[in-house]
Amino acid sequence: MMPADREAADHLKTIRALMERATIYRAISAPTALAGGLSTLALCGLLWQAEPGTRPSPESFVGLWVGALVLVSVFNLWLLYRSARQRGDAFASSGMRMALRSVAPPLAAGFVLSTLAAVTRSNGYADIAAFWILFYGLALLAMGSFAPRSLLVLGTGFFGMGLLAFLPEVRALEERSYQASLLCMALSFGILHLLYAGYVFVSQKNRTPSVMEDLA
Repeated sequence: MMPADREAADHLKTIRALMERATIYRAISAPTALAGGLSTLALCGLLWQAEPGTRPSPESFVGLWVGALVLVSVFNLWLLYRSARQRGDAFASSGMRMALRSVAPPLAAGFVLSTLAAVTRSNGYADIAAFWILFYGLALLAMGSFAPRSLLVLGTGFFGMGLLAFLPEVRALEERSYQASLLCMALSFGILHLLYAGYVFVSQKNRTPSVMEDLA
C-alpha cells in the first residue's frame, strides 16, 4: 500500500471510530455545555453590575473569558479522559488529534482577532464578543464530518448569532458596546449551551444504559 493510500485508510478508520463514539461524546459534552452555560451567565451577571469606572478594560475582558474557557476546557478534558479509561481507549487518540486539528484554526483566528480588537479599540467589547461567537460556531461546524448532528445544530446557532452581532444595528451601539457584548455572550455561550445541554440530557433518557454509564 502506498503511503498516500495508507494515510487515507487511516483517516477513514479514524472518522469511522469517531462516528461510532458520537453518541458517547454528545453525552459527555452535555455536562460541559451545562457548566459553560452557567459559568457564562454568572460571569455576565457579575460584569453587568460593574460601575463604569470599575469595568474591565478590553484586554482584561478578553483575559476573563479566556480564563473561563480554560476552566471549562479542563473540565471537558477530564470527562474525556475518564470516558477513555472506562472504555480502555487511549486518551490522546488519533480521533482526538483529528478533532483538535479541525477546531484549532477557527479558535486561533477568533482569539487573535478579538485580542487585536481589544488592544486597538478602547471600546471594542462588542467586536470581541462577536469574534468569539462567530469563530466558536465555525469551530463546531469544522467537525461536521464526524460530530453528532446536535453539535452541528449548536454550531449553526453560534455561527448565525455571530453574523448577527456584526449587523449595523449592533455596530451602532458604540456607546453601549459593553452592555451589548454581555448580552451577546449571555445569549450565545450562556443560553445556547444550556438549551443544548437540556436537549441532550432529555434525549439520553431514551438511550441505552451503556452510554449513560460513561457519565456515572
